Amino acid sequence: MNKYIAEIIDQKLWIKQGDETWCYDVIDLASEGTRRKKTSSSSPDKIVSLMPGKITKVFVQAGDKVSQGQALIVMEAMKMEYTLKSDLSTIVEKINVELGQQVTLGQLLVQLKKV
Repeated sequence: MNKYIAEIIDQKLWIKQGDETWCYDVIDLASEGTRRKKTSSSSPDKIVSLMPGKITKVFVQAGDKVSQGQALIVMEAMKMEYTLKSDLSTIVEKINVELGQQVTLGQLLVQLKKV
């Protein structure tokens, strides 16, 4: 049975089940058609947290060159480890988290340079 995780951030309700994440505007919950399916991040140059968790490994630093599919960060959530990888071959612009830091759903973890 799949469990749901839900959290409200900046007037938006984020819901995660398995590999899918949805976002609803809190004021528009009653209206139909407000659901927006999200992928691993809203943009391939932004690595965001898909659920609340703890950063357990950071493999890169700002300025590092990364290739598509390269592991950037590992986070622990719901007693499981999740490896977050780059969707681009590019350069790491900024790391927004530290080892051991608790993160929230939708938090920007790594900013990559746009290609």
